[in-house]
Amino acid sequence: MKGRKRKQSDVTQRSPNMRGRKKGRRGIAGCDPTIESSNIQAISDSDSSRELLTNVASNPPSVGSSSHVFHTRSSGSVTNNPAPYTGQFGGAHHFVINHPTMMDADNVNERRSIKLLLQHVIVGAEFDSSDHRPSCHPETRLDITSDILSWMHNLARKYRILWINGPAGVGKSAILQTIAETEADSPTSILGATLFFSRSNNRDDPTCVFTTIAYRLAVRYAPYRQYIVKLLTLDPALVGKSMKEQFKAFIVLPFVEEEVMAGLHDTVLILLDGLDECKGEGAQREIILLIGEFTLQYPTSPLIWLIASRPESHIQVAFSSRMVQLSYGEIQVSVYSDQGRRDVEIYLRASFSDIRERYPQSIPSVLQQWPSESDFSTIAIGSSGLFIFPSTVIRFIGDEDYADPISRLKTVLEVIASTISPSGGNNPFAMLDALYTRILSDIPQGVLPTTLNLLLMPTIRLSLWSFAEICNMLGYTQGCAYGALRRLRSILKVPEPQNAFEEDLEAFHASFYDYLVSPSRSGALCVIAPEIIQHYILRWIHILLESHSVETSDVDYRRIGLSWPIETEEDRPHTQRRVFHESIWRLICVQDEFVNDSVLNEFSKTAAFFRDLDFGDGVDDAAVMTLAYPISVFAAKLECWGVLKTVPLRSFNFHDIRPDLCREITRYQDRGCTPRCVWDSQELSGPVWTRIFHWQGQHGSQDLRMDFPSHVPTWKVDLEKNLAIWTKMAPSHPIIMLGKGRKSCVAFEFEVSDEEVWSVSLPCVQSS
Repeated sequence: MKGRKRKQSDVTQRSPNMRGRKKGRRGIAGCDPTIESSNIQAISDSDSSRELLTNVASNPPSVGSSSHVFHTRSSGSVTNNPAPYTGQFGGAHHFVINHPTMMDADNVNERRSIKLLLQHVIVGAEFDSSDHRPSCHPETRLDITSDILSWMHNLARKYRILWINGPAGVGKSAILQTIAETEADSPTSILGATLFFSRSNNRDDPTCVFTTIAYRLAVRYAPYRQYIVKLLTLDPALVGKSMKEQFKAFIVLPFVEEEVMAGLHDTVLILLDGLDECKGEGAQREIILLIGEFTLQYPTSPLIWLIASRPESHIQVAFSSRMVQLSYGEIQVSVYSDQGRRDVEIYLRASFSDIRERYPQSIPSVLQQWPSESDFSTIAIGSSGLFIFPSTVIRFIGDEDYADPISRLKTVLEVIASTISPSGGNNPFAMLDALYTRILSDIPQGVLPTTLNLLLMPTIRLSLWSFAEICNMLGYTQGCAYGALRRLRSILKVPEPQNAFEEDLEAFHASFYDYLVSPSRSGALCVIAPEIIQHYILRWIHILLESHSVETSDVDYRRIGLSWPIETEEDRPHTQRRVFHESIWRLICVQDEFVNDSVLNEFSKTAAFFRDLDFGDGVDDAAVMTLAYPISVFAAKLECWGVLKTVPLRSFNFHDIRPDLCREITRYQDRGCTPRCVWDSQELSGPVWTRIFHWQGQHGSQDLRMDFPSHVPTWKVDLEKNLAIWTKMAPSHPIIMLGKGRKSCVAFEFEVSDEEVWSVSLPCVQSS
């Protein structure tokens, strides 16, 4: 199956205390740096990225002709002859080497370093990526873009950080996209790196923020690239360290101590859009504080920062902190400004003119003006300066699936008329929410549950699953899925069938997801509803039962049926495996509020499945570690079935570990950032962690593969020593034993101190 552009890894394993921390979970304790040029693949879509990798990977220094003769001879100029070589080819001369390829160490190091950095990039976050982002409509937002450009190119600027803020939907991203495009086309461009966060597109990993910036700077500036190569050659583990350490290595050292840009550029712009969509309020605050402190401490560095976000309270507090408040300026993109209203009118007039040109047969020629000035004003006023409302209206009216702009305009006017409050309310999202509600309400009642089930998936961030994979998880056929989403083209990007295994569902604007998960805004259409969650639970149970054979008492994910067939048979197990592992993990993570008698009765049918399941090899570490906490609703059932029990640490025998099959041991060194469970609201800012050991299971590397498995040869000795220490410290510390006999696994977390926590998940053998 074709690899999806946004995937850095197809790993399905997730420890619960790693959720929200790293997508794909990269181990950093060790790695194999060997890279063949044919294996280097750019995951960024920008031309500059491809050019960099092409130059690095495809042009090693080599001897020009296809074969060469080397003559060994003495030189009269040499006064101190070296000792004679006595190896296998000692004394050889007049030999021939055919088709030689000679590579110097610098070139190899550059390829290794760039490949390593590239694997820790937020894919699609660059302004020129294939994930198209709209820019400002011509002749709009001229006042704001002019102010930003003036600040950027004013060497006497007072502040080195400019914060663009405003509520959702006012067009902040379009403004920054316009700035990036304008600056990139300038012959004197100062654009260094851009990063457009998006939670709906999974471009929000805080642990990859500064590695992404570093990669973009390495693409653009040769001196910085040379610095990065040297840095990562000496310490490749930097890509997995905390944001603070990465900021020091990728920003402070090169631009302050090494001064890699000295004499080349007076100003280098780094642009961050949608900071509020970066995962975790703590991470957002840390990014602001790191940048603010840097600009105050090093005011002569060439870096300036353009940051856009919603004015969330925690972000305002961060900008108001002592370390930041003197280092930034601010531009507010107001909802109700006169300029904003004028810009909306410019956009609407141009867009309606375009619709009329596209549908000459649908709009009678006798209508010399369409829409009427009255109707136009109604929409313009209803927009309240929010660009997301008119842009959604235009997509709705111009929807090619309907090709009836007159009746669609009438629907919009009805929505606005029904939403206007007699008291003159001041909710700028009222019109937008009403439009979302009207669009969803047009879906037939018999189809609507399927639609809402599909819409839940992007809101719970199913680890970069494609549209077709989601449908296979839910048991929906291709025709069923497209039928359920047919009426949502104005608010949702739905992949074409040929791309369904590579792309996922994507809202045109994050406000649609905000609407879907907020009962106060979406009402009965809210996707966080018991009946929707229960549908998922029953599907997960069905998938597990489908993988189990009562006759042979074994579990095999290859028995799972797929509702959306895959093109090639060899790719079928890949999707079956993902569906299987996700179903186990999601089922174990279910919260009590969504479990009723019907769900409990269905779960009871899985008793034989769990008794026959190999917890050591057939379950990912996320599910295992979830059961290590007293949070699973179904843990009591597993105890009754004899497949889960809690025992003291002193009762565990190190020699019960299955040496042929081990999962992982992880050490965390930032306890404050470790969530207690997989749905903990506390997000992560990138704790320091070390993967001590990892091994691949018998079902193949796709089950438990990590990008960089640790190569600690003394893992057994170290583990046995640590177990002895931990047992002495807390002999009654509870650990979880899962499974039966050779199909068992032990899981526990041990807190050595506030700064050091170990997470252990190991296949083992139970004697009883």
